[in-house]
Amino acid sequence: MYSKRKGKASRIMALSSNSNSDWASLSVDVLDLILDHLAPMEEYFAFSEVCVQWHIAVRGKLSDLRSNHKRHCRLHQVPLLLLAPSNDGDRHCLYDFIQGKSVCDFDLLRLGQGSWRFEGSSHGWLILFSQDSFKVVLFNPFSGEIIHLPPLEESELNLASDSDSDSDSDSYRELFLFITSTGRRRCVLSMDPDDAINRDEVVLMVTHMPWEQKMAFIKLGEEHWNYVTELQDLEDIACIKGYFYLIDKSGAAYSAHVNYSNNDDDEFYKLRSILSPPGDECKFEQYMVESPEGDLLRVVKRKNEDEYVVYKLIWLSRNRRWEEVRDLGDVALFLGDSHSSSVTASDFPGCMRNSIYLCRGSSSSIFYRSDESVYVFNVSDRTLEPLPSHLPKPPRLWVSSNFLSS
Repeated sequence: MYSKRKGKASRIMALSSNSNSDWASLSVDVLDLILDHLAPMEEYFAFSEVCVQWHIAVRGKLSDLRSNHKRHCRLHQVPLLLLAPSNDGDRHCLYDFIQGKSVCDFDLLRLGQGSWRFEGSSHGWLILFSQDSFKVVLFNPFSGEIIHLPPLEESELNLASDSDSDSDSDSYRELFLFITSTGRRRCVLSMDPDDAINRDEVVLMVTHMPWEQKMAFIKLGEEHWNYVTELQDLEDIACIKGYFYLIDKSGAAYSAHVNYSNNDDDEFYKLRSILSPPGDECKFEQYMVESPEGDLLRVVKRKNEDEYVVYKLIWLSRNRRWEEVRDLGDVALFLGDSHSSSVTASDFPGCMRNSIYLCRGSSSSIFYRSDESVYVFNVSDRTLEPLPSHLPKPPRLWVSSNFLSS
């Protein structure tokens, strides 16, 4: 479907095999400039294999990236909770559970008529799907700005038009709507559109077709979705420094790079396997989240147990693997049916360190789970407790608030 070509790191390694060149003598500054044009972490790993000096340069670069990332994360706020209206016609509310107060409220009237379903949140933007037209919108609840995107999955729904009878077509549509309204979808932006120099290059990646959990993506300036058929049964998506990472039900991990420029000479899309299934049993739910230090974490819920296990992806090793993390230290993770996030807990009084906050609300406009609430899992003593503070309305999902003032 897509063209194949060697990556930058592969070409560099091919050049380094020339015995007439003293690549190990390149200065740290030069190596640092080269690393600026490579992708963490996969190309970094290949780069570090060339020689000891290059391996040291990669470790230094990662240390700098993590330090800068941690300073950047201090500007981030603890995510807010999107609370459901108590009655039809009520306004939606973004709630600060630490302060115990509403930050802002809004309605969806400006989206137009129809039934809109919250499918997720990423970089402070809400992602909504129309259950009538299958159109997708990004909605900023703070500014009220709306970004319209073309319909998703309409091609699958249109299969019903080939049915022999109207009743078959209606039944297919009802089944399709039921599955999409109860399924768990992942939606992740490559960056905040407000921070982009060119919004048309911002990418939204989602899982679609809930019974297969395949992947699709679109640049905000495009008129059609790009459907990726190589993967299915996807559990979660994360985006770190512009590179997407995906995990399926087996625990296999992949990287997906979308070319953000419009240069036809560059490969438009590249999917790579980065880790085979780990083989851990009894997993039920999986999440991926970036830590404040820039590490990629995988969180697994054990089947029939209220217990969560955290793993960190170990890149710079010949034995690339998920390694269990038994203590998160001064970190809190926020997981749910939206773009997962993390914060340094000590930056926010009232936020519990070494904990996982789980929003078990339903993002659906018509279905709610019986256990809809927010729970806190303590990684050290392995206990799961309801959020200490009372929520005035049922929660739906986390909404990042990194652009709010402290």
